[in-house]
Amino acid sequence: MYRLLIADDEALEREGLEMMVKHVMKDQFEIYHAENGRRAIQLAEEKRPHIVFMDIKMPGIHGLEAVREILARHPDTRIVMVTAHDFFAYAKEALSLGVKDYILKPAKRDELLDILRKQIDALEEESGKRKEEMEIRLKLNRLLPLAENELSLMLMMDYVQELDLMYMAELLDLEWEKGYAVVISFPYQEQMDWEQFQHARKTMYEELKQYLKLQLPCMVSPMTGNRMAVFIPCPSYGAGYTHRVDSLQWGERLQAFAEGRFGLSACMGIGSVQEGIEGLRQSYQEAAAAAVDSSAVTRIRHFEDMQQLEGTAGISRAEEKRLLDTIQRLSRDEAYLIFSQIFDRLLHQYGENISGCKDELTALFISLARQLTRHSASDLMNRFAGVQDGKALREAVFTQLDRLLDELTEERKRRQFGVMERAKSYIHDHYKLEISMEQTAEAVNLSPYYFSKMFKLHVGETFIDYVTGLRIEEAKQLLEQEELSFKEICYMSGYHDPNYFSRIFKKTTGVTPTEYRKYLQKNVRSI
Repeated sequence: MYRLLIADDEALEREGLEMMVKHVMKDQFEIYHAENGRRAIQLAEEKRPHIVFMDIKMPGIHGLEAVREILARHPDTRIVMVTAHDFFAYAKEALSLGVKDYILKPAKRDELLDILRKQIDALEEESGKRKEEMEIRLKLNRLLPLAENELSLMLMMDYVQELDLMYMAELLDLEWEKGYAVVISFPYQEQMDWEQFQHARKTMYEELKQYLKLQLPCMVSPMTGNRMAVFIPCPSYGAGYTHRVDSLQWGERLQAFAEGRFGLSACMGIGSVQEGIEGLRQSYQEAAAAAVDSSAVTRIRHFEDMQQLEGTAGISRAEEKRLLDTIQRLSRDEAYLIFSQIFDRLLHQYGENISGCKDELTALFISLARQLTRHSASDLMNRFAGVQDGKALREAVFTQLDRLLDELTEERKRRQFGVMERAKSYIHDHYKLEISMEQTAEAVNLSPYYFSKMFKLHVGETFIDYVTGLRIEEAKQLLEQEELSFKEICYMSGYHDPNYFSRIFKKTTGVTPTEYRKYLQKNVRSI
């Protein structure tokens, strides 16, 4: 049943129209009356009529004003103007506002029937279109998760499909001017039995995906094994360092959600910000490399932090990348296994042609060495020059693999030590001024999160404790100069509040600055 609103200031006109409507279309309409424009607007809001018969000339808010108001709020309402011949010019104006038709007073039964049928046909056509659009939208909503899975897997697995990446992104209504990837890994928890862990993993994935979708317009991959990937767009403005710090803060929130909600230990790798949908491939590869790092310093790692400390770079060939990732993690046993598979396949492929097999392995080692330790090609070729059989070749290449792992371990230690030494140098230059951990981390191009972990590991104390130690040692030396006041010493050693300086001094040394100076004076006199 349709709803019809008749708006006319003359009650006889309204009643006459209602009688005619009920006669020509029995039991098809619920009919409401409005005696003026204001009442018509109110009933349109309350009853949401499908069709409105609107008289043009009414007291107060006239018909055209009421039409504007009703169509502004309910644009799908079909309005038919009711007018006398004297007001035909108003009817033409009404048509320009979006009125569907008009009736001349006094209305004729056949004309009224014709108008009602046209309006009902139009309503049914619009209803059919809305239903069709709803069905299409429902089907699309069912397909979108599949498209999201497909696009994320295309980026993760680096395989070619008939569907273009940008087409898939447009289908998902995603704009990737810039973005980065996060890889989240959930190692098996020994305290859980396998079925319990699998159930927790499935539930966690569904809730974590929902949590992410509520926070930002990201793309979440399906769970593959014990890991999943998240592709996150970011603004085109802002420095790369800012993006890195922001992404690590996101990583902390995701880790807290996973561990707090499900008690699962999450390990996260974060790739660098890249341009375009294609750039996400590289960001994912970086995130995957960061996620599998065996370092116990932190379970949230940014690729650029690791690159700054380790000097690693990515490669394109699949076998090299797999081996490179393992070597970067300094996983010697796993590197042996992977390399054994490569070696055995090459030896089988080349048979007695040791020279061909040797050339392949030499090229592989040159590629790895250039990216890890920057060895020259001549050094590597000289080491394999005298090899004549498979057994000797195996011994030579595994010796070289050991050497590569050993040199990388030492290089990593040197680089990490160098970064921390630069940080300590920066602190020594600035500890008497306003200095923060965030400033120091940026000075050595590390994120604050990663810097705090690395600093504690290499220095043996927190950033705050280290700075405090320097300032207190400076204060001790200044206290030897009796002409300096405690307030001067406070400022000269990096503090701005004498009371706070005194409390920190006593907490660190066990005595107040006054007691320490008296101790120094007593010792001087006794000499």
